[in-house]
Amino acid sequence: MKAILVSLIFLFAASAYSQEAIEFTEFGNIPCDDYLARMDAIFSESQRNPAARVYILLYEGKVPTYNERTKRAELKRPIVGLAEARIRSIKRYADHRGFDKKRLAFVKAGFRNESALEAWIVPPGATPPIPSETVRKMRYRPGKAFGYCIECCGA
Repeated sequence: MKAILVSLIFLFAASAYSQEAIEFTEFGNIPCDDYLARMDAIFSESQRNPAARVYILLYEGKVPTYNERTKRAELKRPIVGLAEARIRSIKRYADHRGFDKKRLAFVKAGFRNESALEAWIVPPGATPPIPSETVRKMRYRPGKAFGYCIECCGA
């Protein structure tokens, strides 16, 4: 009886202190300055727990494109390779900031109406985040895909 009681107390204590994945930020199509600030915040927050990994979930979807004829931004279908281009740009920016790329885990999370990124901080032993796509499939348009912030880390 004593052993069972000790075991139950141990299990209760372990579950009370178990760590869970934390969604740190989520954003869609944002300007370069906002993107860089959010990435800096992700890197900074993850430094508080050096053993944690940063999961980046990338959703492909429509992206804003400037229409010369109408002089307005319009949402258009994504270009093939958009997720890969964004992964390359995030890795390039992590290098630039001196962040260990081995702590980054990238997930092509499926499709949404508009492209989006979710950043999760996942402590050791925590369950990684599960993607939540909202669109089953996506039609693409031809062209060359670029990542975030073409000037610094986008190609």
